[in-house]
Amino acid sequence: MSSDPRALGSLNPAVRFTRDGPEGIGREGVMGPRVTASVGTPVTLSAYVQDRGARGQYEVDNLYQVGTEWILHQGPAIPEFESAAMTGRAREAAAGEGAMITSDDWTMATTQATFSEPGEYIIRLRVDNWTAPDSKMDNQCCWTNGYVPVTVTP
Repeated sequence: MSSDPRALGSLNPAVRFTRDGPEGIGREGVMGPRVTASVGTPVTLSAYVQDRGARGQYEVDNLYQVGTEWILHQGPAIPEFESAAMTGRAREAAAGEGAMITSDDWTMATTQATFSEPGEYIIRLRVDNWTAPDSKMDNQCCWTNGYVPVTVTP
């Protein structure tokens, strides 16, 4: 059995809530700073995300755009998200043909969340690298969680 932490070069993508802040990798992920919101007023949630694959065994050793999805993890009501999910392919199309990613590149993932009930929430950001040739949806290697605590007041 291999002790290599990857499946064919894929490593969990990374997530940060500030450009130089703590980095989360894997299912345990990282907790972002608390956000305060009011019922019915949209609040911006954002994070920096990045593919970390090392695909030396492939003809093209690229980094790929990651997919993201904002999801209610815990809370009294399901919030409404503007652009809750964006696939890596959609993010590639938005970046333009031939756009290359380097290991220093972090992509901003942003959504607006509107809460219908007051209370304490945790919003999860799932980041995946399923666009890469060495990754697919059911691989545990290929996604990372980030969590945003949100306090919603009336």
